[in-house]
Amino acid sequence: MRRMNHFLFLFILCVWSLGPFFWLWLTSVKPPGTVAQLPPVWPRSFSFENYHAVLQNEAFLAVVTNSLWVSLGATAVSLVVGTMGAFGLCVLMARGREAILLALLVVFMLPQVAVVTPLYEVLGALGGMDTVWGLILVYSLFTVPLVVWVMTRYFEEIPRTLYHAARVDGCRAWTAFHRVYLPLGVPGMVCAGLLGLIFCWNEFLFALTYTTSYASRTIPVGITLFTGQYEFPWGEIAAASSLVTFPILIAVIVAQKHLVRGMVGSGIKG
Repeated sequence: MRRMNHFLFLFILCVWSLGPFFWLWLTSVKPPGTVAQLPPVWPRSFSFENYHAVLQNEAFLAVVTNSLWVSLGATAVSLVVGTMGAFGLCVLMARGREAILLALLVVFMLPQVAVVTPLYEVLGALGGMDTVWGLILVYSLFTVPLVVWVMTRYFEEIPRTLYHAARVDGCRAWTAFHRVYLPLGVPGMVCAGLLGLIFCWNEFLFALTYTTSYASRTIPVGITLFTGQYEFPWGEIAAASSLVTFPILIAVIVAQKHLVRGMVGSGIKG
């Protein structure tokens, strides 16, 4: 009985979690005439017209390209800066580490709406409005603290004796960092990188505020601005949402082992 209750709970949890994604996919393959039908009906046949229309949409392809550049760029910047900062806090800094980590956590948890206007002024002064590099800069302000936090907790799990042994062997701090800590910190970097990538891929408010054309708009904004001639194109929106969900899903599945190790090592509980 207890085992049956356990499986029942897991089944309900899976339905609750995967139900919206299944409904999204089902909407994307419905014939256009049945998408907005009330009450909703199970389609008699599946149609891929919505996917064809989305893949033929040059604006959609442009926002996908922009999202790739922005997400990968911000993630790369945050990993480079964040891992070095985490190493400095964990290994080279004896006092004040917890205070700095707390400050970084506060920065990451700041409501985005609270910093939209100040960042708007900064980007305007730097000439970064409606540019890909401007979004990379803004996103890095939030992903770097996340990477520093995760990697600091992960580096703390590495025995300090390895660093001292490397120093005794004549290695400088930088050499010990990229020859000892970086190889051992791969799971933590994968975890932090995926979390940052997901944040950048899904972020909406900054992308909506700081972009005005398809030269720099990202996926969330691009999908929101989908328009139809006579009605709202729910089928195309569902198809586009399904397509842009697959890359993140595949990345998480491929890196699942490293992701779990990174979360456990950093103290994050999923």
